[in-house]
Parts: sequence; structure tokens; C-alpha cells
Amino acid sequence: EISLGLVGSEMCIRDRSGSANQVMDALFSHPVANIGALHQQTGLTHATIGKVLDALEHQLGLVREITGQKRNRVYAYTAYIDILNRD
Repeated sequence: EISLGLVGSEMCIRDRSGSANQVMDALFSHPVANIGALHQQTGLTHATIGKVLDALEHQLGLVREITGQKRNRVYAYTAYIDILNRD
């Protein structure tokens, strides 16, 4: 289970293993990435990254899968990209 929460005055992502924060840190560096690239950056297993991305997409709406494919999916951290694209 992944959720958003406050730590002090900052919003953070909560999950039991800390995997979500590792994936999010990697997505801050590369806001468009596939599972293989996130694996290289975090060292997490492909399965763990897939579960985190699924939760970030369907529970929190922070990322979006942009290829529409079943394999070789690419994810965009759309919430962050939207902020970067503001005038």
C-alpha cells in the first residue's frame, strides 16, 4: 500500500519498504523512464518497480504509462513534468 502523507510540512510518499521513494527519486532525475532504467538507478527488482509504478499510476495519479504496450512500457512522471512546463 502506497499513500501520500505529511512529514513536517513536506508531502512524502509512504510505503513500508521505502521502494516508492527510491523510484520517485529516480524519476526526479529522469522523469520519463522504463522499468529497466529505474532498475539500474535504484537496484530494485523489476517486479518491485512494476508494483510501485502501478500504485503511483492507479492510486496516486503521479505517473502515466505512455506507450499503451504490454511490454517495454515507458512511464512519465506527469505531475513533475506539468510543474516543469508551467510558465
